[in-house]
Amino acid sequence: MKKFLLLTVIFISIFTLSLNSQVTPKEKGLQAITVDAIKGQLEFLSSDWMEGRATGERGAYLAADYIASMFKVFGVSPAGDAAMGGRGRFRMPMNPPAAAPTAPAAAVANPPAPNQPAAAPAPAAPTAAGPAGPFGQGGQPFTPSKTYFQDFTLIETQPTEGSILIIKKGSQEYTFKEGIDFSISRATMDVKFDAPVVFAGYGIVDKANGIDDFAGVDVKGKVIIRLSGFPGYTDNTSPMYKKLIGDNMRAQFEMQRKKSDAITNLGVLGVIDLTINNDITKRWGVYKFNNIMAPAESIQRTNWSSMRLDGKEVTSNPTTLTITERVSNLLIKEGGLDIAKYEKDAAAGIVKFKPVQLTGITAALNVSVNGKRVNVRNVVAIIEGENPNEYVAVGAHMDHMGMDNGKIWNGADDNASGTVAVMTLSKAFAASGVKPKRSIVFCTWTGEEKGLLGSEYYTNYPSVGKMSDYKFYMNFDMIARDATNDTAKNKAGITYTKAYPKLEEITKAAVAEYKFNLNLNIRSQDAPTGGSDYTAFTENKIPVIAWMAAMHSDYHQPSDEVSLVNWNKMLDIIKLGYLQLWEAANGEIK
Repeated sequence: MKKFLLLTVIFISIFTLSLNSQVTPKEKGLQAITVDAIKGQLEFLSSDWMEGRATGERGAYLAADYIASMFKVFGVSPAGDAAMGGRGRFRMPMNPPAAAPTAPAAAVANPPAPNQPAAAPAPAAPTAAGPAGPFGQGGQPFTPSKTYFQDFTLIETQPTEGSILIIKKGSQEYTFKEGIDFSISRATMDVKFDAPVVFAGYGIVDKANGIDDFAGVDVKGKVIIRLSGFPGYTDNTSPMYKKLIGDNMRAQFEMQRKKSDAITNLGVLGVIDLTINNDITKRWGVYKFNNIMAPAESIQRTNWSSMRLDGKEVTSNPTTLTITERVSNLLIKEGGLDIAKYEKDAAAGIVKFKPVQLTGITAALNVSVNGKRVNVRNVVAIIEGENPNEYVAVGAHMDHMGMDNGKIWNGADDNASGTVAVMTLSKAFAASGVKPKRSIVFCTWTGEEKGLLGSEYYTNYPSVGKMSDYKFYMNFDMIARDATNDTAKNKAGITYTKAYPKLEEITKAAVAEYKFNLNLNIRSQDAPTGGSDYTAFTENKIPVIAWMAAMHSDYHQPSDEVSLVNWNKMLDIIKLGYLQLWEAANGEIK
């Protein structure tokens, strides 16, 4: 009997080993994506200790260090800047280190793939005569090792008190003050002008839907007045709401970006947003008593500053103002505008709008801003492929809104969830044990909430290769929640580059094969752009897939907490993203 039991155990062990040996590298990677791994990362990344991960703030640096440490644990190589000497306010290596040592087996969730490229050698030690300089001992060239960080600076600006807006008509002048009658939402430098005023409807250019609110009028050197929102935004049953938004709630936020993009190259001096039947002053006030601060919060911040890339050329983006109802009503009255009729016709889609110059009315603005450079960083890692000169990339923004007046914007969904997806995919590809055909670059971006700045910087100054060598980019943004109308709790959205229909075929085939519980809204666009980081890659003519699960009422609110996450949906999205990226890295997507 004992011999029989022993033989049975041996047989079962051999059978199990045989089954395990048949698991493909792709399946090994898929098995490394677990709900516990996702939870462990997301719970910490969206905790109060991260202080809301505001761009350039301490919490953002803590988040970047955490992400880099996870890449190292998963066995993924650094792909940021070259290591430099010196030590700044935030942790930097004292000397260019050798490649990160492999952690003990017991501490590594998944060891590096056995055929990962060898680490760069440590630099030669200085001699008694001084540092080795550009060449090491024996005249050998010195190649500094990489860090996980791509460091750069942003220009942070904030209007000073005392900015003035003057509306003139004939001999009459109306003077308005910032913080009382208007707010400045976009001012990158000191501005002073006095210019004619043009009413530009909603200020939208959307050629795909036949909208160009600037057609036929030269607005260079002028101030434009535009309505907040878009045609039909107050009536979700209107023809234009259905056409522009439909069931894509994120489109409302993408619409605002289209409005900003529309004025970029028109030479507009300023933009005045009209508010109708809406009290927009609710967030302008300041409390006259001391608030309880959030942990580690040192100051009360009642205004969140703007940031921008320095850029390669001197440019002046239009200064954007939001005005109160009483200022709006003055412009409407003095300009002879019938806003109610215009909004009704625009919502019905029956008006072919032409911009209207308000005869005899000018707007004078005098704005001064305070500015400073702020150090920020992206986090970049790589798994080198068989072809080291072809790349696919996957990214998500790690920044959020920070802290203010005793509250922390933890951003569990926006976008700790997407950041966790990027880290988890690095874990999965390392666990597969094989090199992909193309190198995979894993990126977590800073400055997305400030205007997609981290991804834009990377595409201007890639730390890995040239942008012309990038064959695909995948983006994750808000992949962990459900929309209010999603009673089945399984809806998610994908937008991809229309010229690559195989991306949709790959997606549908993987859903069918692995039985993912995902009700996908798959959309294609010629050049997908919007309020997330795939825009910078699209502008570099790189095909993309952009993931998003849902828009919800906790968007950009302190209530975006980890307790509200739909773990099963998030797990399925990351697994499907892995399968999509596997095909992009190893096969053809067109």
